[in-house]
Amino acid sequence: MKNKLLRLFLGCGLLLTGLTPAVAESVYDTLSKDVYIAPFGSYLHTGGDTAATDGWGAGLAIGKVLNERFNVELRGLWHGYDNDLYCCNGAETDLIGATADLQYYFMRDKFSPYAVASVGGMTTRMDGPAFSLEDASFIFEAGVGSSYSLHKYLTVRGDVRYRLNTLPTSLGQDGVLNDAVVNLGFVLPVPF
Repeated sequence: MKNKLLRLFLGCGLLLTGLTPAVAESVYDTLSKDVYIAPFGSYLHTGGDTAATDGWGAGLAIGKVLNERFNVELRGLWHGYDNDLYCCNGAETDLIGATADLQYYFMRDKFSPYAVASVGGMTTRMDGPAFSLEDASFIFEAGVGSSYSLHKYLTVRGDVRYRLNTLPTSLGQDGVLNDAVVNLGFVLPVPF
């Protein structure tokens, strides 16, 4: 009888103090030992210089938790949108690229906010009714986001990023392109 009361008392005490830190620690422990994959979907708000409508995209990241504060990722991405170029009766644009990301976590818990910076490259392909253009450029991104652990092996993550694209410079024009990107996806550990 005393053992049952002691177990009940300890169980209630754990519930009152909260299980969130224990869950968060197990999520951190799980991810810190493994490489993880992070599939994501994207919404692209194109800058005014592109004369385009907003677009959608997707990608996949492969990452590793370095320590309590930092993650590093390699990301592949695709975005697509339509252009409303006056000269060309519209065009479809595809962006295909890759970035190396460094994420700084302000804290690791069930809810974990972070800042992210990335550098990479991208190919922009624009297909219109009478033309096709393709060129490569460097991209730089910076933003903030957060992750929320649903389970030891499943985390939902989203971020908002500002993207600077050097495409006009590579085409011999002045300036850069400025976009905003919203990403939403999952983080899944992949044990080796």
